[in-house]
Amino acid sequence: MRLLFAAYQKSPDDENFELSDAYHATMSKSRRQAFERIAGKTDLTNQEIDELREAVQIDLSNRIRPPVLIKTHNARVQHNGFPIIRRELTLGAIYIVRNPLDVVDSVADHWGVDHDRAIAMMNDRKLTIGGPKQDLVTQYVESWSGHVTSWIDQRAFPVHVVCYEDLLARTEITFRNVLTFLGWDPDLERIERAIAETDFRRLQKREKEAGFGERSNKSKSGTFFRSGKAERWQETLSEDQVGRVVEAHAGVMKRFCYQAIVAARESTD
Repeated sequence: MRLLFAAYQKSPDDENFELSDAYHATMSKSRRQAFERIAGKTDLTNQEIDELREAVQIDLSNRIRPPVLIKTHNARVQHNGFPIIRRELTLGAIYIVRNPLDVVDSVADHWGVDHDRAIAMMNDRKLTIGGPKQDLVTQYVESWSGHVTSWIDQRAFPVHVVCYEDLLARTEITFRNVLTFLGWDPDLERIERAIAETDFRRLQKREKEAGFGERSNKSKSGTFFRSGKAERWQETLSEDQVGRVVEAHAGVMKRFCYQAIVAARESTD
């Protein structure tokens, strides 16, 4: 999605699309250097970081030319008495949800763990990433279900939910709906160009040639753009692993296009 935004916003005269353009189209609100710059010091505690989150988000909104699109891995929660996502600084959110069964293999590859450990991470209501001495400050992810519901069940601002599977299978209409949600007038020529530039094989080729800064140094495959496919869980997970994921997240899966998977499991139990 971030690269679609980057390619869409590129001038038609600019033919030099790079993976690094993602950083110009959307900004991360969890970069440690942003917190340290505002605090005027390093070695910040989690309490100090939470106290600074509002100032960092205001700073981003003031320094970036609109539209300000911010990327986050955080659940919409509070920590140390401070909201991680400030409602008064948020006009809306685009939330991308993906089949948790496919997320297992992605998490396992990204963090260099086996599938059982990935499932445990996704079921952990206290899961965090980032932290002290890392480029990204602590991010409060929670479980897969907890993360999803923290965003889609809140009423502080509008949320447009995108199923990852729709983004793959129906890219044009899915992206056009996102642009409409943002209040942008969709330009069909720009949309077509953005889709062509972000073809998964092209992204893989660019990563192979120039690398990509968001590839995990723990990745087992050594790549960020690994497969770009849906339904791989049928090839990668055991029956027991599928059962554990569905048992933990059936309630939320039923709210999306994964209800058939849950129904199939329930009919065999």
